[in-house]
Formats: sequence, C-alpha cells, structure tokens
Amino acid sequence: MAASQHGLFLRRQALSTGYTDREFDAMTSPGGPWVRVRYGVYCELALWQQLTLPQRLTLTDRAALLVCASDAVLSHTSAARVQSLSVYGVDDALSHLTRKTNGRSSRVQSGIKHHPASLDHHHVIEVEGARVTDPLRTAIDISREYGFRSGLVAADSALAAGTTRDDLLERVDALGSEPRGPTIKAVAHFADGRAETPIETLGRLLLCDMGITDVVPQYVIVFADGRRAVGDLYSPALNHLFECDGRVKYQNQINHYGETVTAEKVVWLEKVREDRVRGEGIGVSRIYWTDVLPQNFERASMRLWSEVKLQSAGRRRLPDGA
Repeated sequence: MAASQHGLFLRRQALSTGYTDREFDAMTSPGGPWVRVRYGVYCELALWQQLTLPQRLTLTDRAALLVCASDAVLSHTSAARVQSLSVYGVDDALSHLTRKTNGRSSRVQSGIKHHPASLDHHHVIEVEGARVTDPLRTAIDISREYGFRSGLVAADSALAAGTTRDDLLERVDALGSEPRGPTIKAVAHFADGRAETPIETLGRLLLCDMGITDVVPQYVIVFADGRRAVGDLYSPALNHLFECDGRVKYQNQINHYGETVTAEKVVWLEKVREDRVRGEGIGVSRIYWTDVLPQNFERASMRLWSEVKLQSAGRRRLPDGA
C-alpha cells in the first residue's frame, strides 16, 4: 500500500492491514522505524533519512493530497516542486492545494494552504500519480500569490519545460479580470524560456531595469577555429556578454564524457573561455546573486555600466588590425 503512494501511508491504512493501536504507537514513537510526515501521514524512517530537503518537501506535498478531498489538486509552489519547475523567493514551508469550494478566500490549516478555484480540466495534469496544475497554470498562480519576480522565474522555467509563450499569453488573456491581472500579464509578456536558471531570469530583469533591453539569452559565439561558446545574456547594441554566476557553476561537475571535473578546473576553464570571448572583441561582465537582489540594484547597475563603458573604450583604442 505504501509503495503505491510513494512510501506514504495513513494511520487508518496501517490499522486496516492488521496493526493494533498499541503496535502503531510503538512503531511511530521516537526512535521507531516510522516517522510522521504530516498529521495522519507516515513513512519509513529509513526513507525519510535518505531524502534531500527538496525531496522531503515534495513528499510532504504528496502527503497533503492523501488527507484532503479527492478533487484537490497540488498547485502553486507544490505543483512546481512536483514538476521540477524553478521556485524563487518563496519560503512559506506550506503545501498548496486548489479545489472548488464554497469559500471565497484561501486559508491555512495544518501546514496546508487551501485555494478555492474552479480549474479547467485542461489545466490539470497527472505527475507520477499526483494531480497537479499544469506548468502554465502553476506559473500564473505563483505570479498571483508571490509577485512578479517569483512568477517570472516560474514562467521562464515553465517555458523551458516545453510550453510556449503564445500559450502563456493566451492563458493569461483568458483569465480576464482575475485578481492581480496586471502582474500575471507583465510576467507573460516578459517571460523567456531560454533562461536555464533563476539567476539568468533575474539577471535579464536587472539588465532591463538598467535600460539594456536588447538582451539575447543563450547567445552562441563561434570562434575562428570553429569552436563555440554559449553566453548567458548578450546585448548586440553594446557588444557585451553578461555571464550569470550561481554557486553551482563552480562546484565539481560531470562533463559529457562522464568524467568528474573539479571545481578548481571549472574555474580555470571558465577563465580560458572568458579570455577567448574577449579576444573576439566582445566585452564580458559577471552578474552575481547579490547583484540581482532589488536592494542592491544601484550598486550593481553602477558596476556593470562602468565595466561596459571601460571595456568599450578599451576596444576603440586598439589600432586597426589588432
């Protein structure tokens, strides 16, 4: 029974298979082989211990479905987690469910946020046995619940997962005058599925706020020897490449041959790559996580504009043929 529910089971299910109340209490006591995932839902301690934090959150979301009405659907950040969509700027530790109810506003109960809504059946899909809102509806819900920046990260991730921007725009237009309409429309119009990570989404937003609006994500640079490099964000007007650096970029990695590349070598290869890009006459700047935080906009903007102008002036001073 638990195997069919991703390792989860209810107390009443355990009792129905022959466990007594006393046995169940012993199994779930501190140090016992079972652990409570949420009220009324349990799994084996060995399973829980081997899960990462994101995996535990996803299991908790699935546990929420087991204790709610059968028409409940995972939505918002819970749907994003199940579908491996990027989530940014959200730390409420809640499971989100949407279902048609008589209530007019959402409510939080026992770690579950219930959202009343009438969902079109085309907006609901099944992922490994769980009913969830599809990527586009998920991005829209996150935009409405958490604002533009969180929604944009989710929308970019949804588009990267295979949905189209036209579908997103059509979906948003069909919502009419639903709450926070201007926010979700702004997200839909700015979304771009070429962003591979949240920092690339937020880096693109930073550049736009700086007045750099011709940004091309995942720009391909072809070197004289035929080799290629892909840059995160490129401005043709400035002839400048902006690379977005998250922490994962400089950890040990596995290359396309299945070999481990150490963090030190990753840094070295990145330096060599940057030098080659500069050798093509393209300016290069780096955008870090601290740069994309709204409170750091002025400082980040001043640094990046200074680098753009300095490198542009340096290129103009080179003699012909250099």
